[in-house]
Amino acid sequence: MFIERLWRAIDAKGTPAMVGLDPRPDHFPEEFLVKGDAEACAKAAIAFHRELLELIAPKVAVVKPQAAFFEQWGPAGTKALADCCAVARELGLLVVMDAKRGDIGSTSEAYAEAFFSGNGFPPADALTINPYLGEDACRPFLDAAKKHDAGLFVLVKTSNPGAGFFQDHGSPPLAERVAEMVASWAEDWHGESGWSSVGAVVGATRPEELARFRELMPRSPILLPGFGFQGGTADGLQAAFDSNGHGAVVNSSRGILWAHERKDLAHLSGWKDRTQAAVNEMVKQLSALVPSPGFTRNS
Repeated sequence: MFIERLWRAIDAKGTPAMVGLDPRPDHFPEEFLVKGDAEACAKAAIAFHRELLELIAPKVAVVKPQAAFFEQWGPAGTKALADCCAVARELGLLVVMDAKRGDIGSTSEAYAEAFFSGNGFPPADALTINPYLGEDACRPFLDAAKKHDAGLFVLVKTSNPGAGFFQDHGSPPLAERVAEMVASWAEDWHGESGWSSVGAVVGATRPEELARFRELMPRSPILLPGFGFQGGTADGLQAAFDSNGHGAVVNSSRGILWAHERKDLAHLSGWKDRTQAAVNEMVKQLSALVPSPGFTRNS
């Protein structure tokens, strides 16, 4: 099951850190900077990601490609996304495809097969999905994830400033209604550890809400975006984790991808040293959420 692979990978690296891959050519390190058409941008992304993934693979267990940043380049971008996924898998990294798909049943089924089957892209280990259309739109993703031993992260409470306009509406709030549904799916599909491959997205910028969402979704891993550049920190995230250091993955995208632009790291010689420093900084900040070396795990 995806969830068991996820915890093993996090245990092996000793951190719940995840790096998001959101390629923006105007923020690539200098040697990859390009001003040109989609083909040129996609080629630069391929070259950058190959070196970046090799750099971060010893430190983190999971990467999260954001599909939209690749898809904007059309066929060339699709090729770049496939290459990114293939290289990540070759390096032993888990791949969570951040595509936020969700549509009527037959369309959801096609989306799920696109990312899980391996017939198009190298198969992702998990996929983010949007539940707004309801359970019948989510069911094909659940069925496909089970079929391919993959995982899902359902949008529950997102990190963007305007999320509350819809997600806080109602009594109980819409986000809690979604969380309750995620919990029911997780209850029907979990491993011996008690954890499920049906997870949730809850913003790391909202630590005050984590305890409530963990209470509502006791079996679901939580993807916590917004760490670093968006203002999220390790403070308050403990509620998402159990005593084994399991329960969540914490994502930073721009905080790692744009590390070479940080003035406080300018004393380091090149983009690789600055990126490595940013990754080390993130891992150190998250160290309080995982057991110390020598800890004997129960699962």
